[in-house]
Order: sequence, then C-alpha cells, then structure tokens
Amino acid sequence: MAAGLSVDDYAEAEKAQVGKLVSALDTAKNDAEVEAVIDAHAAELQAQDAATDAELKDQRTQQFLEQTPKKQLIPADIKQEIERAEKAVAEACL
Repeated sequence: MAAGLSVDDYAEAEKAQVGKLVSALDTAKNDAEVEAVIDAHAAELQAQDAATDAELKDQRTQQFLEQTPKKQLIPADIKQEIERAEKAVAEACL
C-alpha cells in the first residue's frame, strides 16, 4: 500500500487508476493501440514496483532506532560445555 494513504484513500486511488486504464482502452481504435495502452500500463506498474523495492531496500539499510549489533564473546566455560556436548553427540551418533 502506498505510504501515507488510508485504506479508503488507497481504494480511491486504485479506482481512479482503473478508470484511467478502462478509459484509455475504450478510446483505443485498433489492436495496436490496445497493446500500446497495456504496455504503458505495465511499464507504469513496473516503475511503481521498482520504486517500492528501492524504498524497502533503503529502509533495510537504516538502523532500527539507531541500534547497532553488539558482538559478545562466549565465555570459556560455556565454550567448553558446547564442545563437550558436540563431542558427546558425535560419539553417540557413531
């Protein structure tokens, strides 16, 4: 859904786009004009998709609430427990 639009506003915008497309198709006089209208509409939809993808990609690169990931070291005793558990599982699976 387009950013900043309510559901009703979005529905109205969709209705206007559909009306524009139907009107353009009604005024087309032959198959070539119909194809041109369809191609233009498809190009418009692809441009909207590309803009949405770019916006989402930009949002993903921003840190959420300026948070940054913290690197934490695993304590030695926990690391040894993990290694022992791995060894026990490996031996049990033989």
